[in-house]
Amino acid sequence: MTERPTFSYPSEARTLAFRITVIYATAGAAWILFSDELLALFVTDPAASVRLQTAKGWLFIALTAILLFQLLKRSLSEVVRAARAAGASEDRFQLLFHGVPVSLWELDLSTLKDEIDYLKMIEKRNLETYLTEQPGYLRQLLATIRVLAVNETTLSLFEAKGEEELLGALDRLVTPDSMPVFRSALVALAGEPGEFRAEFYALTLAGECKTLLATVSIPAEREKFDAVPVCLMDVTERKQADERLRLLESAIEQTSEAVTITTADLDLPGPRIVFVNQAFTRMTGYEAAEVVGQTPRILQGPKTEREVLDRMKRELFHRQSFRGETVNYRKDGSEFVMEWFVTPIVNRDFEVTHFVAIQRDVTERHREEERLRQRLAAFETE
Repeated sequence: MTERPTFSYPSEARTLAFRITVIYATAGAAWILFSDELLALFVTDPAASVRLQTAKGWLFIALTAILLFQLLKRSLSEVVRAARAAGASEDRFQLLFHGVPVSLWELDLSTLKDEIDYLKMIEKRNLETYLTEQPGYLRQLLATIRVLAVNETTLSLFEAKGEEELLGALDRLVTPDSMPVFRSALVALAGEPGEFRAEFYALTLAGECKTLLATVSIPAEREKFDAVPVCLMDVTERKQADERLRLLESAIEQTSEAVTITTADLDLPGPRIVFVNQAFTRMTGYEAAEVVGQTPRILQGPKTEREVLDRMKRELFHRQSFRGETVNYRKDGSEFVMEWFVTPIVNRDFEVTHFVAIQRDVTERHREEERLRQRLAAFETE
């Protein structure tokens, strides 16, 4: 967040007053000096000199009034123009401040900075160690932060009706689980200027927990701690999605059935493998690094049924799921009968982006079925 543009009226007024005074004094001194010299040079009659001195006085008043008027008019125009420019800059600032889709805060960290600098000076132990041992003191330090301003996105994020509901509310918004992050921020505050970024948990005024990414610009000058910009981004959905993805990956890795994810290219050279799990490696003998980027055709061989593959291509082309089985080949060249189920994966625009296949080695089942058929055939011939 940039500093708010301001127009300093006291300093501008002093500059303009000094300029007008200098011009007026210079013009007055020049008039008195040269007009008296000219009058003494050309007029010798005392009575006429008195009348001319009176007329000269009135002329001086008239000329200096006109000069003063022009100076004030020009100077006031400059003041008005500067004030309008400052007002326009302030309007643009407010539009930007309240229009951006991220939470912006302006915090007074001056008291907090003083506390940390004093603590750093008197404490012989490591600052982070001391703060870790003083959880109650951490809360006290959090309470010293004063909220100066927040934008509209912040009000919406924290479900606040107005800015006043968030003023002085930091100790209510930051959860106990996030105090280690606050401690790290204090250590950064006591160090060199720069940028501090960290994720933490916060509560809205309605009690909902949010995961936020904070970015704090730590200034170099002490006086700038009076108004420190802080940016908060709501990453709750991203964190939830990451957690779901982690659980999904864990489940896929631990399942006993092989899982393969490929691109959705049906035309030659065909889809490319982007993911396989450990069960795929156990079933085929191929490590993930050996097959990622390859086509699933590396598993095919002489006994792989072309009719089954053509049917799979037709059904996937029409966005249908496919189920089938055929002979495939392991890395060592040995045959196995694979049963697999393939289904399209679509994005939010309902475009097919990938195919996921669940594969199972059913060789032993086929052998059992063949042995059963042989027994039935033998039984029927008796």
